[in-house]
Amino acid sequence: MPMRGENLRFWTPVTLLAVLAAYSGQKLVRSHVDPEVSAPKYVFERSLPARRGSILASGGRFAPLVKSVPHWEYRLDPVALTNAVVRRRGEPQRPKAAIVKTIADALGLKYAKVKSMASAAPTRGWRSQFLALSSDPDAHRTLADSTLVAGVAIHDKQVRQYLHGRSMAHILGSVNSEGVGSSGLELRFDRELTGTSGVVRGMKDARGRELYDKRLISIDPKPGADIYLTVEPNVQFETEQALSWGMAEFGAGSGWAIVMDAASGAIYAMASYPDFNPLSFGSASDSAKMNRAVAFNYEPGSVMKVLTVATAMEYDPKRFGPATVYRTTRDDPGYYKLPGDGSHVWEPTMTLKDAIVHSSNIVIGKLAYDIGPLVLHDGLRRFGLGAKTGVELPGEQYGILPDPRKRQWDLASRSRAGIGQFVAVTAIQLASAYQAIANDGVRMQPHIVSRIVGPGGEELFSHVPKEAGRPISPATARALRDMMVGVASPQGTARRAAIRGYSVAGKTGTAQKQIPGGKGYFAGLYRATFCGIVPATAPRIVVLVTLDFDKKTVYHQGGNSAGPVFKRIALASIRYLGIAPDRPEELDEFDSEDEFDRIVDERAAKYGIIQD
Repeated sequence: MPMRGENLRFWTPVTLLAVLAAYSGQKLVRSHVDPEVSAPKYVFERSLPARRGSILASGGRFAPLVKSVPHWEYRLDPVALTNAVVRRRGEPQRPKAAIVKTIADALGLKYAKVKSMASAAPTRGWRSQFLALSSDPDAHRTLADSTLVAGVAIHDKQVRQYLHGRSMAHILGSVNSEGVGSSGLELRFDRELTGTSGVVRGMKDARGRELYDKRLISIDPKPGADIYLTVEPNVQFETEQALSWGMAEFGAGSGWAIVMDAASGAIYAMASYPDFNPLSFGSASDSAKMNRAVAFNYEPGSVMKVLTVATAMEYDPKRFGPATVYRTTRDDPGYYKLPGDGSHVWEPTMTLKDAIVHSSNIVIGKLAYDIGPLVLHDGLRRFGLGAKTGVELPGEQYGILPDPRKRQWDLASRSRAGIGQFVAVTAIQLASAYQAIANDGVRMQPHIVSRIVGPGGEELFSHVPKEAGRPISPATARALRDMMVGVASPQGTARRAAIRGYSVAGKTGTAQKQIPGGKGYFAGLYRATFCGIVPATAPRIVVLVTLDFDKKTVYHQGGNSAGPVFKRIALASIRYLGIAPDRPEELDEFDSEDEFDRIVDERAAKYGIIQD
């Protein structure tokens, strides 16, 4: 009797476990074999990615510069493919080879490649393998059909497309693999561009198919806002082409350019080289990632002389003006270690106007010495130097403008700051300062974003022109422009920047490159700049060009390298922006630009070759 009780206690749980195992096995087999099975059911939740906002140019009159396009990401799970039973009702099971061929054909992949992936052993911790990204709805319908394929995981994605390739890379920026802004406007306005994800919560059957009539929650995603720029695409393209040409033609290692509206500070174009591919930002070099138009401090050289003269004229208009005369002798006992003018031999005296035209370091150095560090510092500060402009781009630098109240300027700095040494600027600061001269003394905040529009068409932001200061009076600004017109003329330092039919108020700059760490300057290495206002009598645009030379070249002066690039950019801007000539008689006097350039060169020969 005891033996019988022991057998009963042993076999009872064994029998129950066997029955449970048989039942579970039967349910599992049915779930794989019967395509109509709908149990067991389980709850799922899935996030729906939102479309990232687009970036458009010139008020949206043109196609988007950047947009996001819905795609599906397909990944292959070889284990799930091997173990799955795939068949249509009433048909035999599909062989693995047929499934592999269906996947390959749907995505346009080679059969051998997909077959190899389907046979590969899973890697540790991750067994799915990337197949493809596709926006093809036919491919999606095929690969989502569990009666045709198995082992393919499908994820909703938004693919960022930069419709002009590398163009405007530093303006537009890029996004990382998670779709988050990592540079440029993509970074600066990441929150506005990023939409709100949607969500779906519902029920699936045992084979993972959604039961649409059992949805518990369905919230559609909300797209991000669209950003409209002030950039004029044609002007931007021509600016990039001209800058690229100039770097190759004159042997520069890098360069940058800005085209700005003279009245509002709106940016029509901004270019910086070297650049990068927005789709591979992570692999670009640090040098290529830098937007040199806003994020690079450099000594500007002689383009600073205009601001020095402007400061002096505003400080004491009775003493300083276009006709103010200075002696051109360098070894003047009233001044300390004045900068030289190279091999130039001047007349004994020179006016401030001629000092701008001929770019005399001696005369402008004396002027800066006379007004003193406090006056010069405050004047340059009013022009926006030493502070961010507030342009809507990340990485903007402050420049370097030492305060004589906090840091003593030595005697040499008193003259050299006025000619563009001892201080550093960004290109956007310098263009903004010249914009104030073009706009009769009113400096406007530079901007590149005109408006931001929400997904429903609501206007979230609209730029209102903002005055950033009044560094000089209208009379001083007009007098300066008249003085600067001589620069782009036969007797000036930038005759190659002259434009037939248009007056150009500009200034050259040829700045020695500093050795890092404040250890002096590299021998024979320069940054060449030209900044000009067109037309000088009725300003419409400000164009700045800088070429940065990392090797010695005969074209390192601002007039004979940056000047020609300026001219190409200005001519394109005139054409696309519809800027009327203020010297129409020149259009009749010369048949072509080539003839105009030839006559200018012939007239310049009378004055000798004048370098900056």
